[in-house]
Amino acid sequence: MRLILTACTKDGKLIILTEEYRRTELREWRQTENFYCPQCEKIVHLKVGDVVIPHFAHQKRSTCTTAFAEGESPQHLSGKRLLYQLLSARADHVILEPVIQEIAQRPDLLVTAQNVQIPIEFQCSTIPLSLLQLRTEGFRRIGMDPVWILHTPAKLINQPLGIGIVQLSKFQEWFIQKSPPDGNCLLTFNPQTKSFHYFSHLMHVAGHRYIGLHQTLPIRFQQFPFAQPNILESSQLHAYVVHYNALREKGLKQSIMLNRKGVQNPFLRSCYELRIVPVELPKWIGIPTHKSDAFREGDYDWQLRLIHFMRRGGVKPTHIRNRDIESFVKQFKNPTTLKVSACREYINFLNQYKLGSNAKETEYDENLIMKLISARFLANEVLN
Repeated sequence: MRLILTACTKDGKLIILTEEYRRTELREWRQTENFYCPQCEKIVHLKVGDVVIPHFAHQKRSTCTTAFAEGESPQHLSGKRLLYQLLSARADHVILEPVIQEIAQRPDLLVTAQNVQIPIEFQCSTIPLSLLQLRTEGFRRIGMDPVWILHTPAKLINQPLGIGIVQLSKFQEWFIQKSPPDGNCLLTFNPQTKSFHYFSHLMHVAGHRYIGLHQTLPIRFQQFPFAQPNILESSQLHAYVVHYNALREKGLKQSIMLNRKGVQNPFLRSCYELRIVPVELPKWIGIPTHKSDAFREGDYDWQLRLIHFMRRGGVKPTHIRNRDIESFVKQFKNPTTLKVSACREYINFLNQYKLGSNAKETEYDENLIMKLISARFLANEVLN
């Protein structure tokens, strides 16, 4: 069954079920009025219960499904109603549940600001990533750039505010908004508390783990375009360094304790052939160089394997060619050009500091990680 917040009366008047309608009023109204879907023009039923917010529902066997990908949850209904009320006061014009005939899609909201139309999608349920991409491509085909807002995941609602470790699923990672150089931000909304949760300045560490800044913004303070995070302060950058170093150390210890492949593990194989004990890995191997999030492995993992690859081939960092790097990244899943770029960034670092010719070199500037992390967040926007 498809649940919606908009319907038309028989004389064509559009009804939007905002909070201004009282339940008693709606119960009386449905006794005397028929309501119709703005898309298929078939009758829809006005539902006014005590738990779920008032809404319109198609009949069970309705054929009006082309503009909807999945059913509506109470959280979704509540969220898009709150977003509609917010954006109606912040933007030039807002349409709730509009039908975009050219692409047979129906975003939650369509906002017009400075003569630009922006679809807003509030995603509560987990659906195939291919479907999210298909919807996005549909909007872009007609010149619209959608904004996706994820319902705040339950496990992140109680995440402590401030700098910390953020664990995301592959589905949740899709919603990260990327703004160069590394202003990655996950914007989420919790209708129950009427607050936005920002997980900003996300810096990938390994797997699905990130270091990031968790902030909340009550809906009454939100704006449009949506507020952007502040530039990190020096004390916050220092917290990134502390977390990064701690995760690096933890990962190196676990590479031995949790390993089940022995020296068949590519990282441990490299350690063995270079005669390096993992926990004694030089600090310049495993650093947050630019574009390193192209790898799912920890920085210490792929960077040591790159050092090993060059040493085994007798190639110095000053002379390595792109085809050599392309050959190296074929060892990993999805050997993309992004991985090649990440390797090139690390090689540039090695050349700049004259490192890499000897895998056991220990000379290292302890402040370098702070400098590298600082450089990644200099271009972020300010949260108003």
